[in-house]
Amino acid sequence: MTGLKKVAALQARVYEFLAQQDEATLEAILAGTAQLAVAGAAQPPRAPEDLSVLTVKELHTLARNRRLRGYSKLTRAKLIELLTGRGPEALPAEPAPPAPQPVTTPPPATARPGVDAAAIAAHLRETETEAEGASYLEAQRLDRESLLAVAAELQLTRVDRLSQPELKRRVLKQAIGARRKFAGLRKW
Repeated sequence: MTGLKKVAALQARVYEFLAQQDEATLEAILAGTAQLAVAGAAQPPRAPEDLSVLTVKELHTLARNRRLRGYSKLTRAKLIELLTGRGPEALPAEPAPPAPQPVTTPPPATARPGVDAAAIAAHLRETETEAEGASYLEAQRLDRESLLAVAAELQLTRVDRLSQPELKRRVLKQAIGARRKFAGLRKW
């Protein structure tokens, strides 16, 4: 894999990770109050120069890490031949899986005429309780597209497949719940 392909694959993984995070986590990362750590990134064991000192179990692990096939029933001597590349079965099991493609976001939802999604989102951000916010949303009588536009104003992602009641719940949680949560953290 060339250096450019590695960078592109890494960028795709980072983008995929960030797309899975909620808005509060992303804001904490941007603000520097949260730190990212790599977990479970243990390097596969490197092959020693002399494979004859390894046990059969260790040789199996080495073959599995190299994505070889047909090694489970081989004798120790045949395993060593396979791992050194001298055996006829030294074929990779399957090609490495393709790098994940970046997630494309659908075009922003547009509210029906006469609905100001930005004003609704701003009002929800100022609302004290989720019950007040729910009654405000009910009074607005928003259709699904208008709710999606409000969600876009609140910078919610991956909401296009949600049902309308679940979409309302997520909008209220983002606008009101997150604000109250951060207000409590600021008092610390």
